[in-house]
Amino acid sequence: MLSTQLTVNGKSHTLKADTRTKLFNVLREHLQLTGSKKGCDHGQCGACTVLVEGRRINACLTLVAMHDSQAVTTIEGLARGDVLHQLQASFLQHDGFQCG
Repeated sequence: MLSTQLTVNGKSHTLKADTRTKLFNVLREHLQLTGSKKGCDHGQCGACTVLVEGRRINACLTLVAMHDSQAVTTIEGLARGDVLHQLQASFLQHDGFQCG
């Protein structure tokens, strides 16, 4: 088991995970952040997209161990309190799908 520190949506987390654990699985299963979805599991659909240190990545293709001490922003972290981020509001307004 590997101890990894992540800052997710502004909150610090210290996690213990197998070195083969994907960032996607940590977000959904350990932190219950279910906004990122598993679509194709090959990095083609974009449903698992998150920001790591401000850069867009596919969480299904990267290991959590590769992001120790880094900042991760999920779709849940884009809102400011009750005010939706423009991206979130657009998905709602246009009945958008994350993958499809």
